[in-house]
Amino acid sequence: MKLESQSQDVSNSQVVDAALGRKSASRDAGRAARLAAGGTLEAGAKPSITAPANCIRPLRHGVDSVYLSYPGGIDRHVAVMLQELKEMAQSIDDRDMAGAGYFNGDHNFMVSPRGRGRFAFVLEDNWFRLELSNASANVLPLAHVQVRSEYLTAVGVEEALSSLDALIPEFGEASGPGTLSRIDLFVDFTTDADLTTLPGDHWVKRCRKRDIHEDRDYVTGMTFGAGNEVSARLYDKTRELLKSGKEYLKPLWAAEGWEEGQTVWRMEFQVRREGLPDELKGPASDAVPLLGLLWRYLTTEWLRLAIPSGTDGTRTRWPVHPLWEALAGVFDVPPEAAPLVRATKTRAPGDDAIFKAGLWGLTSFMAREGITQLDHGLGEFIQALQVYHDGPEAAEARNLAQYLDKKARAKARRYNVRIKDHDED
Repeated sequence: MKLESQSQDVSNSQVVDAALGRKSASRDAGRAARLAAGGTLEAGAKPSITAPANCIRPLRHGVDSVYLSYPGGIDRHVAVMLQELKEMAQSIDDRDMAGAGYFNGDHNFMVSPRGRGRFAFVLEDNWFRLELSNASANVLPLAHVQVRSEYLTAVGVEEALSSLDALIPEFGEASGPGTLSRIDLFVDFTTDADLTTLPGDHWVKRCRKRDIHEDRDYVTGMTFGAGNEVSARLYDKTRELLKSGKEYLKPLWAAEGWEEGQTVWRMEFQVRREGLPDELKGPASDAVPLLGLLWRYLTTEWLRLAIPSGTDGTRTRWPVHPLWEALAGVFDVPPEAAPLVRATKTRAPGDDAIFKAGLWGLTSFMAREGITQLDHGLGEFIQALQVYHDGPEAAEARNLAQYLDKKARAKARRYNVRIKDHDED
């Protein structure tokens, strides 16, 4: 494991020991090691929404994203089928393009018209993104897979890995278990502290670079060590939700005491395979129990928020800020799958997107024509719609039925939904 250091060099063995709790840099790291070994935390040490008071209120923590590599070779029959679907996805014919879906159980994977890098095939749905190799075994991995964040939120990392282990053999012969290529650990929390005003020298870190992110003069967060084998982000998650649309997080936060209008911060670490200790480079299922100790290393050795000392110029000896001490201990309690979330395999929009944003055309037409009654407006709208598409001056040389068929098939492909034609009945 190799980490970029700002002020000192650390050997691989020291880093691994720190990551796994063998050489405690603090009393908290020792407690984490005892917990992982089957021990218990001292009385009063268990993180909760009330302890430590006035520092942070943890809302959720766990694995936000995980990437895995599976060794092996693809089944030749599957490879032929995927090549045909890939060519269909490249077609200019609407029906061919829309039919470029690979069905496996109740998964309806969208097949991309292009591969990615050395991987010939890319398949996606709301649970997984799979990159599959067309090469024989031992030349390239059989598969490189991203597990989607929403699915991890719903079922937890252990069940997600189990589901994936059952799916991969459907594409070929896996010669070994999946191993971690990258993993992102996070904690969502609220605090009264203004994290954006802390000077740079308050952060004791093993990377050289810290970037500040702004949106219209509002500081939305900061990034540490961007592009390195280990990096970190601290950012306003509530503001990010306005772009990502992950509204399913709000009920989960609310269950832990969050109220609408409060800012939720996310502390997130991204660790690529090169940044993992050797003990986490084996089977992914064996690495999962060690993730809490990895978080301890990341928040005590790789990055920490310190209280500057006016008498000691050695920054590594500065005491840990109480807020950061509380944050470092959150993973002492193993994360659980969210009880309120159900992650579908499809990527279809919800009712809000369809029945609110989807009414833009109708309401705009009614306003233009001076109509306020729904029945009247809807009837006039459909009639005008038909004239626009079927009339002699139509923008496209196809009638309304053909236009709708094209659009519905294209969207069904993106949403991982299979359209059943009438001739299939």
